[in-house]
Amino acid sequence: MHALFHTSTDRLKQRAQRASILNLVARGIDFFFQFVSLMLLARLLTPADYGVFAMAAPFVWTLINIGDLGLAAAVLQQPDLNERQAAAVFQVNALAGIAFAAILFLSSPIIGWFYGDARVAEIVAILSFMLVVFGFTTVQQTLLRRALLFDVLLRAQIASSATASIVALVLAWNGAGYWALVARALVDPLVSSIVAWASAPWWPRDAEWSEATKKVLRFGQYFLASSILSSAARQADNVLIGWRYGSAELGPYALAYRLFFLPIQQIAWPLGHVMVPTLSRLRDDPERLKRWYLKLLQLMSFAAFPPFFSLVICADDVVRVVAGPQWDEAVEIVRLLAPLGALMTAYSTCDWLLRARGYADRSFWLTVVNTVVCVSSYVVGLPWGAIGVASGLAVANIILFLPGFIYATRGTTIRLTDSLQAMLPSLGVTFVAVLATWLLRVYVADTWIPIVRLLATGAVIGTIMGCGWLVLYGHSRLTTLLSSS
Repeated sequence: MHALFHTSTDRLKQRAQRASILNLVARGIDFFFQFVSLMLLARLLTPADYGVFAMAAPFVWTLINIGDLGLAAAVLQQPDLNERQAAAVFQVNALAGIAFAAILFLSSPIIGWFYGDARVAEIVAILSFMLVVFGFTTVQQTLLRRALLFDVLLRAQIASSATASIVALVLAWNGAGYWALVARALVDPLVSSIVAWASAPWWPRDAEWSEATKKVLRFGQYFLASSILSSAARQADNVLIGWRYGSAELGPYALAYRLFFLPIQQIAWPLGHVMVPTLSRLRDDPERLKRWYLKLLQLMSFAAFPPFFSLVICADDVVRVVAGPQWDEAVEIVRLLAPLGALMTAYSTCDWLLRARGYADRSFWLTVVNTVVCVSSYVVGLPWGAIGVASGLAVANIILFLPGFIYATRGTTIRLTDSLQAMLPSLGVTFVAVLATWLLRVYVADTWIPIVRLLATGAVIGTIMGCGWLVLYGHSRLTTLLSSS
């Protein structure tokens, strides 16, 4: 059997731990390259450059998210999948990528007309090629995640992040403007695809169109619908701001959103790629599933709550150090979005639990509610510009937080009180971290230069988190949390 299709539960704990570590390392490296390139590009480009790219990006990312027809999520949670079934899924995915690329390319003039900006049409036309790349890559990378072969994905992540960052910086240095952002968006998935296929070659042939394969395809329909809706929820804010106010207003919002969302990508996405296939193998063991999920939620909230809530205090230093003083308009937006990052990190586990249990329909309806509430909040806040949209997004996620946990855990042995109890220690540490950050800022480091003050703030938060973990759990508890009962 090809290594991509090995899904034994033997030594599952050790394999999941190794996969989690490798995935977090990959994301850490990706974060480093993205963070450094963001710092440099923000100084080489203008807010309008970011704005015009952000006007085009929603249409591209929406089609990328729905271009796999939900099949990646369906493959990821399947306990049994053979090579011929995967070959059939690959063929469908590749054809979908080509078709969506053609649709996007032909629609680019309409998108440019919608914004009244011909530059957007050019960017969309070029970025349509990304859909072809994703169409030929998504199944391969999903199989690597499903088999917990994150060493291959680590190599692909390093190569793609480094290459894309270097290409973007060289172009920006030479005055390419927003085309530097376009090049980075294109080069990253292309290099990742080449490395993934070269490192774990698998030839999708002899496709099997059995009832089992059709079941996977039907199962993907719910994830496709969920992807369409979640993309609408994530991208509608950029579209509305760009349509109503143009690239100058959208630029600071896009940068602020990237600053707050980048850490989420490094915490939630890597663990999600590991935990969905891992939890799916435990769905017939309710008590073990409960223990794994609550430990996961505890770790996620502990990692996210203190730094995100503290970002409210030090948002101005973060923006000025990362992007420069010309981006001061993004500071208040970052402050509004910072607590949202903490909530979104914990909330993401709800969808993982539903997907792992095979409840694609329930995941879909949860996404429906999330989309309606979020898009409505954008519309309500739009008259007040980017600040209004950010405020609406924050309020929407606060409203959705607890009901989402109730819905996701319904029918399991996990109660809402269990979830709250798992997050409660993190809230205590968060209170101490935010208080310490405020005291440092007001009484100690008020006159320090931003970079020194930010480094001191990071050291204080890190120390509090480390001490908090030792006080709450100790070394023995850490060992327990990282093991399966």
